[in-house]
Amino acid sequence: MKENHHRLVYKVDLKYDGMKIKEILREELSLSTRLLKSIKDNGYILLNHEKTKWFKSAYEGDTILIEMGEENIDAAPAPIPLDIVYEDEDVLLVNKQSGLVAHPTKGHIYDTLANGIAHHWTEKGISCKIRFVNRIDMDTSGIILIAKNKFAHQNIQRQMEENKVEKVYWAFVEGKLGDKQGVIHAPIGLASEEDIRRTVLENGRPSITHYQVIQEYKNASLVELKLETGRTHQIRVHMKYIGHPLLGDSLYNPEASKYIHRQALHAREIGFTLPRKKVYKKFSAPLPEDMEYLRKCLEQN
Repeated sequence: MKENHHRLVYKVDLKYDGMKIKEILREELSLSTRLLKSIKDNGYILLNHEKTKWFKSAYEGDTILIEMGEENIDAAPAPIPLDIVYEDEDVLLVNKQSGLVAHPTKGHIYDTLANGIAHHWTEKGISCKIRFVNRIDMDTSGIILIAKNKFAHQNIQRQMEENKVEKVYWAFVEGKLGDKQGVIHAPIGLASEEDIRRTVLENGRPSITHYQVIQEYKNASLVELKLETGRTHQIRVHMKYIGHPLLGDSLYNPEASKYIHRQALHAREIGFTLPRKKVYKKFSAPLPEDMEYLRKCLEQN
């Protein structure tokens, strides 16, 4: 039986010779107790093509098949075009256009990225839940990572907790920065529950952003930013905090830009270890047309 989005296959290595299946899977695939329980409830384990129990021993050369169980797609399919950067049995990476909501809400039921993913998977005969690993605002463009199963989602979340996932953004900001690179340590929170805008607050959640200037213009800069934490609006809040708000950001920057009509922020790159292949990979998305237009306008003025 071949591997797919809900099935894992592992050939036992000599170092696990004689160990119990449960322990082998914990060591080799980092399967959590919660995930093992889910597999027990919704799937099964095969040892050399025969159903077996967790406590049975396995030996070098044995084949363990983990059937996690298929899941229903949890969004209505809609033919929304997707710019797919990468896809395998565990993950899907999409370069999201600005103006597209990631997942359905009361105001956006059938016109979201999730609807487009549901249509794409339905066309391919894939049935699994849509698990967003990272999220970006509706008007932010760039890379979004989606896990196809609990195994991949758990694996990448652990990488994020261990600060092993690299997220890189590009933003056009007001003015020229005095320090061309640096780190912003400034806690972020909500000053009022009625306000959707975040701000730097003494009792806010710890937030860390690394930045480096890529290019300077007359009254603006292109900045590369790396997130060490992932707070809502973190880049937008931090750049405003140091006096360089994003161009086009109507929420945090009252100065409207005549060259772009949304925050000039793009999720440029994400790097992580592919859960099943165990290979570290970086995936990137080029600047979209509106940000390239902004760049040309800034270079000419």
